[in-house]
Amino acid sequence: MRPIPFRPRRLTELLRRRGRSEATLAAVVAGCVALMSVVVLTGAGSPNSGVKFTQSGHWVYNSVVGRIFHLDGATGKVDADAELKGATPGAQVVQTDKQGYVLSRSRIDQFGKSDLTVLDPVQPPATNEQPVGLEAAGAAFAVYQQAGRVVRFGDKETIAFPGGPLGDPVVTSDGTLWVHRVGEGDLCRLPMTADRMSCPATAPKGHKGGLTAVGSNAVFVDLTARQVYTLNAGGMDTGPDLGNIDVPDDALVAGNDVDGRLAIVDREHNRLHLVDIAHPDKPEAPISTSIPKGNYDKIASSGDGLALLDRKNSNLVTLGRDGRKVAEAKLPSRPADGHEKPVANLYRGDDSRVYVENGIGDRVIVVDRDGEAESVDIGTGESGHGKPTTTPTKPEHTAKPTITPPAKPKTTVPPTPPKSIPPSTRKPETPRRTTPTNRPGNEHTPDKPDKPDPGKTKTPPPTRKTTPPVPPKPPASKPGRPGAALNVAARIIDGGAVVTWGAAAAHGATITSYKLSWTGGSTTVSGSTRSVLIPSLKTKTAYYFTIYAVNSAGNGPAVKSNRVELKWNPAESPRELLVDDDGISGRLTLGWMQPSMGDGAFLRYEVSIGSSTATVRVKSTTTSATITGLTDGKYSNFFVRAITKASDGQEVAGKYTSLRATTIAKEQPTKRVVASRGDGTTYGDDCQHPECAYVQVRIENLTPSTTYSIKPYTSEWGNFNPGYSVKTDAQGQLLVPDQFPCSAVGQLTWVTVQGPEGIYTSNKFFWKSGT
Repeated sequence: MRPIPFRPRRLTELLRRRGRSEATLAAVVAGCVALMSVVVLTGAGSPNSGVKFTQSGHWVYNSVVGRIFHLDGATGKVDADAELKGATPGAQVVQTDKQGYVLSRSRIDQFGKSDLTVLDPVQPPATNEQPVGLEAAGAAFAVYQQAGRVVRFGDKETIAFPGGPLGDPVVTSDGTLWVHRVGEGDLCRLPMTADRMSCPATAPKGHKGGLTAVGSNAVFVDLTARQVYTLNAGGMDTGPDLGNIDVPDDALVAGNDVDGRLAIVDREHNRLHLVDIAHPDKPEAPISTSIPKGNYDKIASSGDGLALLDRKNSNLVTLGRDGRKVAEAKLPSRPADGHEKPVANLYRGDDSRVYVENGIGDRVIVVDRDGEAESVDIGTGESGHGKPTTTPTKPEHTAKPTITPPAKPKTTVPPTPPKSIPPSTRKPETPRRTTPTNRPGNEHTPDKPDKPDPGKTKTPPPTRKTTPPVPPKPPASKPGRPGAALNVAARIIDGGAVVTWGAAAAHGATITSYKLSWTGGSTTVSGSTRSVLIPSLKTKTAYYFTIYAVNSAGNGPAVKSNRVELKWNPAESPRELLVDDDGISGRLTLGWMQPSMGDGAFLRYEVSIGSSTATVRVKSTTTSATITGLTDGKYSNFFVRAITKASDGQEVAGKYTSLRATTIAKEQPTKRVVASRGDGTTYGDDCQHPECAYVQVRIENLTPSTTYSIKPYTSEWGNFNPGYSVKTDAQGQLLVPDQFPCSAVGQLTWVTVQGPEGIYTSNKFFWKSGT
């Protein structure tokens, strides 16, 4: 029973007409009631289903000259520009693979990247707020934190209304946007393949923290609880804690990891903490270093480096992967058009570099992956004081692109930089022109000679000493397309197939993703992924899975897997998985109810720990299993499935159910939250028999006479119902049989229960159709 998204026309039309009642954009709900309201916009023409590449460089708006400039972050050169009037000082420019968007407080200007044609501006979904712009995987986003609005640009333009205020957003390498609803605690995601935002996880109300993207994954750093949570479409899993470091709950958290570590800045004590999350089982000790004093309010990672910005004082500090200072710089700025001076800001580009702009856009500092920084003048004249090289001309209708000619080597020795600013590793360059000098209309007219003054002898000008030009460095070798994925294999499991492969050769450019396709579907995973589950395959149908690698140079060769076929319907998920017995150190017993066995005869149950495809830990022929050798207080995910035997003798692995639990060393009542498919029902047009039934929730041994908030989730829809609050009885027990109608056949289903002591997550099971 999937919520129906509201689908208006294209972006420009929608944003121009938002003066109409916004209620029409927020209340279209069907079936399982959705928390989030998302508007899906269809752009002109057919969507491009091709591969999205990392966008290199950064676009800058210089409000002094009224032009946009493209800065190549790798070379530090401006290589294109165009006139764009009307944007406000401090506007940020974001880019997709086809277009650029200039984000001002009261408008969004659009331009084509191929010809720099400037399109008509549109009104944003929130007024009088400067949005936060982000880029990844060929898409761009504008996040209005106070208004709680999100715009995704690109082939799948979308507007989401999660509701504000929002914390600092992050976007993962596969283009999934995550936001934190500060008031409610909801952690919401918008994948590239989705047309609406869902909130699969919730942080405790009142807890402060920040999001961090780690490759294609995201984590939430709960500074109040000093705990890290790994986020995914199914909710959140408890990760490592912050160790023995002491951080206040108003610390800054970088939106991307630094070489596999979280970057946390304690502004009160001027300390940086780098916390290992790459080794969750045995994390390395945190790195803590002192940083220069400053009122830092912006932080960004460039991969192996870090940029800290004090916007009030326009001061930038960059750090290396070990937390040591690499560079420090002051960004020059001045009032724009006689108004208040715009503050500096920093942005992480799709190429992972950090671009730090002064308030008016005529100076950018590029922070490379290792923290090295280089200052670049944008749109300044030969004197370098903000004057345009040529006077911009007003276009008749659209701005004409101009391409910067190659910069000539300097003829003078540059001055020695201040001690507080380490010198750039690149050779100094002459200020960059924004328009070729030999273009028609730009011819230089020599000044008329002065009339001779009688009685005075004209002195010839002094001869200027020059140094020979520095020969250019040979160009770097061009990266090639990736090689083929190795050892591609598929096998049937959980009513679907698991596809595995080995890494493809990168050929000089990092592999950003792998693309998989099969009859009836396709998916994209990150470049570090080596396996993926393809769910809900049809029975008695042959499948092959084709995969190819992608890097910045293009697509690698496609490789086809072996043939697999789901010949028999597997057993359903075991019902009502729970901790049946605990209280003995390192040991617990799981219990469950027998599921339907599909097309086979029951053989046994298998229990694994960590993932559904992990090595089997325990086998059982009864509806319980005891696991030993566990660590008290360490939570693990337990997976249970039935194994059946088909009529042809083949063993068929059933669908799993899972539960997150830990052992305790003393006897006490076991706290339980158990979800299951309850009585069948009908609800609206989209929840009908036999798919539709209630999600039944059973609570045991929680705090007596206490109100708890219950929310249901599925793996594709996320939190599909606003939830239900109810009080436990005098023994801490509760049964909720008829509050959450759902028909999410084939999806993982579970509930969360939030109370004064925190959040409990139930078992997770595959929803099945009734009989």
